[in-house]
Amino acid sequence: MATTAGHAPADQQASPPQQKQHMNASLIAMLLFIGSEVMLFASLFTAYFFIRYGVANETWPPLKQDGEPFTLPVLLTGVNTLILISSSFTLWWGEKRLAAGDNKGLIRGLWVTILMGATFLLIQLNEYAHLGFTPQDKAFSGAFYTLTGFHGAHVLVGLIVLSLCLRRAYKNDFSHSYNTPLTAGSYYWHFVDIVWVLLFFLVYVI
Repeated sequence: MATTAGHAPADQQASPPQQKQHMNASLIAMLLFIGSEVMLFASLFTAYFFIRYGVANETWPPLKQDGEPFTLPVLLTGVNTLILISSSFTLWWGEKRLAAGDNKGLIRGLWVTILMGATFLLIQLNEYAHLGFTPQDKAFSGAFYTLTGFHGAHVLVGLIVLSLCLRRAYKNDFSHSYNTPLTAGSYYWHFVDIVWVLLFFLVYVI
């Protein structure tokens, strides 16, 4: 009995460092993945700027085949941008509620974030349907659809990740001491939001 009692605390003490090491490795893996995504979007932005500023003697926005300039719904997309930015704050709020021991608050925050992200995608698809040009029209349209399309795909992936986190939140899998999958998903979602803010200003506004 004395031997068993003596070994139990040692086993319990060995578990937290292993869990912490696993947590750190998971977050580092996510950060490395985000780093690779940064390089991907950097190459896409570079291609866009080459098309915009590297072609001499071309008006901006360029003209379509029918002679009309490409036009973008700046106001609607601005509202859509605010929706996506707000989703980062609702996710942050949900994480804060979890840190305070309020799992239901986390669930509410995840739900609102997911609904906002889905709304963003629906508005983006509606924009595609009413733009009046296709990726085949000119280099500008190809670069536009590539940038926004890749970003939309990343938003979709983010929604899947957050939905998986929501499922685990319903099972009370997360706590103040263990929330690594949620934190990793949060990093990814905030990254996607930051990329869109840059895209909005560089493509729609400037």
